[in-house]
Amino acid sequence: MKNIPLQVNLEGQTSCVDTDWLAIMATLKKRGLQQDELMSVYVELSSGMRVTTRGLSLAKINPTLELQGIIRETTFSANDYAGMLRA
Repeated sequence: MKNIPLQVNLEGQTSCVDTDWLAIMATLKKRGLQQDELMSVYVELSSGMRVTTRGLSLAKINPTLELQGIIRETTFSANDYAGMLRA
């Protein structure tokens, strides 16, 4: 199982926490989930599903949404390219 970024909240609450699979997996093991149940939760999260188990609601964080507005693609106009050729 690879580490994936997750958004987690306690059932019935609106506040969320960003964490990762390895941290949540340890918590779920303490709450009594067996290895096959953990694998099932991991597969469902990896496919983009929201999973609720042991009082936690889990959802995979989409990396494209996480970086939205922070990183932008660099674009060049035809004039920029012509200027590079003169140098």
